Amino acid sequence: MMKLKFDYQEEYIRNSRGVELFACRWIPSSSSPKALIFLCHGYGMECSGFMRECGIRLASAGYAVFGMDYEGHGRSKGARCYIKKFSNLVNDCYDYYTSISAKEGYREKGRFLYGESMGGAVALLLHKKDPSFWNGALLVAPMCKISEKVKPHPVVINLLTRVEEIIPKWKIVPTKDVIDAAFKDPVKREEIRNNKLIYQDKPRLKTALEMLRTSMNLEDTLHEITLPFFVLHGEADIVTDPEISKALFEKASTQDKTIKLYPGMWHGLTSGEPDANVDLVFADIIAWLDLRTGDSASLTVTPVRDFTVSNGQEKHKRPQSSLLCGLNGGGRRLVHRSSIFLETAKRDSAGSIFFLENFVERSLLQVSMSGAMDVDNNGKTEEEEFNTGPLSVLMMSVKNNTQVLINCRNNRKLLGRVRAFDRHCNMVLENVREMWTEVPKTGKGKKKALPVNRDRFISKMFLRGDSVIIVLRNPK
Repeated sequence: MMKLKFDYQEEYIRNSRGVELFACRWIPSSSSPKALIFLCHGYGMECSGFMRECGIRLASAGYAVFGMDYEGHGRSKGARCYIKKFSNLVNDCYDYYTSISAKEGYREKGRFLYGESMGGAVALLLHKKDPSFWNGALLVAPMCKISEKVKPHPVVINLLTRVEEIIPKWKIVPTKDVIDAAFKDPVKREEIRNNKLIYQDKPRLKTALEMLRTSMNLEDTLHEITLPFFVLHGEADIVTDPEISKALFEKASTQDKTIKLYPGMWHGLTSGEPDANVDLVFADIIAWLDLRTGDSASLTVTPVRDFTVSNGQEKHKRPQSSLLCGLNGGGRRLVHRSSIFLETAKRDSAGSIFFLENFVERSLLQVSMSGAMDVDNNGKTEEEEFNTGPLSVLMMSVKNNTQVLINCRNNRKLLGRVRAFDRHCNMVLENVREMWTEVPKTGKGKKKALPVNRDRFISKMFLRGDSVIIVLRNPK
């Protein structure tokens, strides 16, 4: 097959939340593209480097290829690899990719989604968001079901969900080295490891939970998949189970579905296998695309939705999303209670609250003592904030085991030692004296009683940051 020349272009766009996102494209330069291919990269990955080979091969075969780094991924802005809501990724891709499809010269072209790993979930949710818009999907080792081998116990999920709104960005989810497990070829593996745009730290708590919820949602709704698709999976993949792709193939409602399992191949079919294996995979991908784009008359292209103008910029009318953001059909959040502390001695009977408290305490201690290296928009690290900013009062209490006086929103004061804290002033305190003032009740017609000072001792407690008004060093 003759390879066509192509042009590579880059741009930055802004999503609906005002975050700057990186986008790139590979466009055949000598002829009109056969169809449009929209890339959905995997967790922690990016388009311009990691998916460059994919863009080049598909553009050389005559297809226009478009990619976008999700918020917090690759060259896009945002907290590194932090997924606040999985639906944000889907909506960003939908807005950008449909705007591309609406451009002059592309409106009559077929539209195909290409998703790898977590990107497979993004592609399937894009289809569910607007089922008639896309002409097909290529799904490489997709994340669309949680393997029974690694599915967390419901108790663990419940415990983590209780603290996700307190410590959403913390990198505390234990994982194995995915790069070693995903990419077979040692040379390519090292190239990937040396790509600084690829996230290689532990997953953040909320990110992991959002991915879990998304997978569970997809697992329950695989029968709703109606677009043509080709799912490819390595039989030796230990990152996403090949049984997941088999379940997708068996349960999907579409009649035009294809599956191919590659003996001995790992997770990174298009980027981590020896060259001969990569050639075989791309030959299968291009053959599947060519078969569906060869006869333009048989390819039905849905008209692009109308645009509206917002702040002088074109913007799509967005359909209402039906994505689940909770484990049981709704976004479960930590309930804010009037009480601002947990007393370990009183809550230890069932064991689960004790585990949760110790989990939070260990995590807080890890961050406050080591100094997390997340960088904010001003280029300032958390470690600098802890040592020189307002949080230095808490840091000194941790390091020197000194007392602080905390004024709380319920008009109570706490005098104690800070064992651990985070940038949101969530704290684990010990040896705490809680002080408040009460006005005793009196009978009707009697003179109002004088206020009485009360206090009590608490050996250990967890204090939410939104309960704090001010923290002072112990004046004594």
